[in-house]
Amino acid sequence: MPFIKKSFITEKLLPNVAIEKLINNYVQLKKAGSNYTCCCPFHHEKTPSFSVTPSKQMFYCFGCKEHGNVIDFVMKYKNLGFVEAVEEVAQFAGIEVEYDKSSSHSKDEYDRLKEYYDLMDRCASLFSSYLKSPEGQVGYNYFRKSRGLSDETIQKCRLGFAPANPRYLQDALCKNPGDEKKLIDLGLLVQGQYGVHAMYRNRVMIPIFDKRGRIISFGGRTMGDDKPKYMNTKETAIYRKRQELFGLYESLLVNNNRPQRLVVVEGYMDVISVRQAGCSYAVASLGTATTPEQIQTMFRYTDKIVFCYDGDSAGRNAAWHALQTITPIMQEGKEISFVFLPPEHDPDSLVREKGLDAFVKFLDDAMSYPEFLVLHNSQSFNLQDPNELSVFINNSIKLIAQIPLSAVQMVCIKLLSGPSGISENQLYDMLKDNKETVKTPKSEDKRSVDNTSIEIKSGSKDILKTPMRKLMAFIVQQPIVVSSVYHEFALDTFVALCKRMNISGSEHLEGILQLITENPEMTPANFIEITRGTEYEKTVRYLMDAPLNLVTTTGGEIPFKDRIDYFAVILGEVLMKPLKDRAEALKIQLSQGNSNALEEHGAIQRIIRNNLG
Repeated sequence: MPFIKKSFITEKLLPNVAIEKLINNYVQLKKAGSNYTCCCPFHHEKTPSFSVTPSKQMFYCFGCKEHGNVIDFVMKYKNLGFVEAVEEVAQFAGIEVEYDKSSSHSKDEYDRLKEYYDLMDRCASLFSSYLKSPEGQVGYNYFRKSRGLSDETIQKCRLGFAPANPRYLQDALCKNPGDEKKLIDLGLLVQGQYGVHAMYRNRVMIPIFDKRGRIISFGGRTMGDDKPKYMNTKETAIYRKRQELFGLYESLLVNNNRPQRLVVVEGYMDVISVRQAGCSYAVASLGTATTPEQIQTMFRYTDKIVFCYDGDSAGRNAAWHALQTITPIMQEGKEISFVFLPPEHDPDSLVREKGLDAFVKFLDDAMSYPEFLVLHNSQSFNLQDPNELSVFINNSIKLIAQIPLSAVQMVCIKLLSGPSGISENQLYDMLKDNKETVKTPKSEDKRSVDNTSIEIKSGSKDILKTPMRKLMAFIVQQPIVVSSVYHEFALDTFVALCKRMNISGSEHLEGILQLITENPEMTPANFIEITRGTEYEKTVRYLMDAPLNLVTTTGGEIPFKDRIDYFAVILGEVLMKPLKDRAEALKIQLSQGNSNALEEHGAIQRIIRNNLG
């Protein structure tokens, strides 16, 4: 956890920030009863499903399920880290941030990373200055004449040039003790046989930004045929190439963090060239094939991903690898497609020769995931040979079985029926028989609540299927109600009784109630902040928007007294459930002739009648 005082956030910051006023700075809210609404800023929609509830200091989208307090909103909307988001909210409120000075380790780590980011920024400025120097003229000519980039693009992308002098970084940047070590840590200096020297020399330099616009790495490219053509910074404390995408920051910046689609191209210069032409949604992986982590990152921001490759065999093999990577992590509502450019073109050359419209048309006409799966597989075998035909069918079925979405599986089966010559029903039977279909889809959301692993699907109503979950949902959504009757309802005794009865979730319940005793003025927004980074965070976020239906017909909350009565009913249900379960077990024993169960069964039935009617 960063080194901002948690008490500052919960006791000073959140109570003094009206969430509807802060969010209204970024989107246009409209009054809707006691709440506010608008079209969600986190996904594309025509009908408003984004709701802000001032009484809870929370926001929630009924479409994409994004939710949280003001800090969560700023983090998601502006792609900020926790510390930066808190600082921005505090600035909005006109409140000075209070830091936890006792957390020296966290502060030291934060300061160290900040120094790395600052140093990378200084390096980018140095490379840019060299590009404008006589020595860097060759690099400038490469960008302007060979790649057709404008001065505006060069400046916006912060492109630069690394001179041939092996000590240019030390001479320009190593003014303080430890600077050389930091540059080694960042991969910009390397320890060689003859001492420490610059990794990049006589290359044009392309900075790589993270999602928050900080420079985390560089790509260095030769201006001729020297090898290697591209050199990339090693992985460092601030750079993990499997998790980053070149061009993503710029795409999010232009498209309000929600581009309608992202197109994955192969090279840095492809991204920069098509961006200059007007395509604001191009990204590229960083020296590796597209990784699951990169795909998951893209899924966070868009519902459509287009993989764009050259039309040669290498491009099709790269696309096939992308398909295999994405198959087990496909998600409902996400559209995946593939496009192959003519062999004589890459995205860079295509937009320069034929313009952006020609490139966009290729993207619009892209091949769907099911089409590419079946087509690529069919072209890999001689389907006139019965042996190869059987291998083709078997391989296709195995891959289709890994798809976690049944609708996509069915479309693939429909398309597979054509080249295989086998009916859809027969193929579907083969799919069901495949042992891989028994695997749990990875895209389903599993969360730990009540100390058990539960499977939640989109739109599931099982979220409150046990009284204990219903109780904990009420507690996180209505902490003021719980606090007001804590002693009157003897909740400490209630928890002890639940534990003696071995009711699932009792330990979690005890921990959540303890938070309320420590913070009697708890609000739902505070609940999220206090549990952020703790073992309770998933449970709290998961249950925060569970459908308790504590609203009137006009959309306001039901009266306070009625909410107390509702709480009392849930407490009774929690205790009655194990008694009911025991009664059912005894009933079975009685039906099997066990007369010893009669007395206990009768006693439990009397308790249930007296308490639940």
